[in-house]
Parts: sequence; C-alpha cells; structure tokens
Amino acid sequence: MTAVRQTGKGVFEIMTVKKLIFFTNPNKPNAGELMVKLAACARVHGIEAIETSGHEALDAIIAENADAFAVVTLGGDGTILRAVNSASRCGIPVLGVNMGRIGFFSEIGADEFELALDKLTAGDYRFECPAMLSCFVNGEKQGDCLNEFSVHRQELASITQLRLVIDGDEVGTVMADGLIVGTPSGSTAYTMSAGGPVVAPRLECLLVTPICPHSLTVRPIVAAADSVISAAIECTCRLSGDGQNIRILEPGDEVVFRRSERTAKFIRFGDRNVFRLIREKLK
Repeated sequence: MTAVRQTGKGVFEIMTVKKLIFFTNPNKPNAGELMVKLAACARVHGIEAIETSGHEALDAIIAENADAFAVVTLGGDGTILRAVNSASRCGIPVLGVNMGRIGFFSEIGADEFELALDKLTAGDYRFECPAMLSCFVNGEKQGDCLNEFSVHRQELASITQLRLVIDGDEVGTVMADGLIVGTPSGSTAYTMSAGGPVVAPRLECLLVTPICPHSLTVRPIVAAADSVISAAIECTCRLSGDGQNIRILEPGDEVVFRRSERTAKFIRFGDRNVFRLIREKLK
C-alpha cells in the first residue's frame, strides 16, 4: 500500500504502508482476539503485521522494526500512552483503536479499521505532533511522557512539601497532596481533575497544578513552553509519569521538568474539536 500525503503547499511525500505493529493491553478483555483479527485484515491488504503486548516487549519490537509505518494500539488511553513513549523514540506515529471507556487519544473504533487502511492508501490523513515532557532528578533523566509528571505523597496521612522555582524565580513552598507538571495534551487528564485549566489545542505552554493544596496562595500556573520548572523536595514522596510509578524521592532531591526534545505523533483522519471531545467523552 502506497500513500501520497501532502505535507505542505505543493509538497508531497510518498509513503509506503509496508509494516504495522499491533500493540494491545493483555489485560483488556477480547483485546488479543481483536488484535489477531485486525492483523489478519492488514495482511490481506499486503501489509506485514507484527503483534505484541506488554511495554517492554514493545520497546524491543520497535527497536527491531524502526521502519514500521505506524503502531496500531488496541485498548484505552493508557495503552496509547505506553505506545507513544516507545514509538516517539523512532518517530513512528500511533493510530489508536479504542477499546477503553474514554479513549480520548483514540482515532477510530475497531469496526473502522479497514476504512482506515483505505484512507492511508489514499493519503487521506495527517499527523498530529503534540509536545512531550522530560523529567530529571539530580541531573539524571527519568524519562519522557505525553501528559504529565506528578510528585505526590507517599503515605495517606502525609503531605508533599517542596520549594517550587520557575525559570529561576522562586514561586514558594508548596504544601499539598502533590504537584502535577503537564503538557497541553495533559490538560484534559490528571491536570483537569486537579482543577487545572483546559488548554486550547494550538497553545504552547506547560501547566503547573498543585493537588489539593493546603494553602490558598498556591494556585495553578500556566508557564511558557520553554520554561524550566524545578522542585526542591523537602519530604519523602513519589514521582510518577503518565500514571506509571518511577521512583521514590527523598529530602534534598531536585526534580527538574522541561519540554522534551521528542514529540508524540498521531495519525488523524479529520479535525479534532477538543472541547467537543470533552463534552462527549468526559461527561
């Protein structure tokens, strides 16, 4: 399958759909069976189909198949976030097939997959490339994520205490259940649940949102997209990224957040109205 895609005014890129990587959440009911079905459909169209599940397995598969046209995910937003983290290392786009309750990042349902293949053949698609976020602890990189990193309390009875600095300017001491540093994509995820703003799609920024702050002087902050956000940790707490535990933080640790050098890459077949998606999927 060969897709002819317009990348700019008068500029065309010939892309051959030779190989797709299918990635699913093994804990999702019927996901394995659906993966086999969609992979078989791709093969009928002359496309090599590689099937895998599990994050570590996906990392290895992508490293071996960096020439894949796309990663097709079967699951919910959690499955997509895991796929994006791996696929973005090689610049491979993700096509989300929704099997979850919300599926905010998904593009199609399972019954639309064959039509999606036809659209790829015709070049009737575009790429959406949202920014990602990097995190460092004491100068050592901890990873990248699409939605958010969070620093949160270790014990139910405790609070998180840290000194927050943005671009060298001290914001103050944050005493709260935790702190979220997120991207515009993450504004409709954990950040929104914690009372942060929903960001219009074309706005470039970083969002800093306290979780249940113990002071009225600490409010959500919208920082510039190229800001450097640092937190001096003053208690034992935990660092997570896109809902996945990363490590324990100890007093004296310094956590730094900044925009990643990588971006995510999604295949889209039409325009996305974020506000309509919020109304329909998060009601």
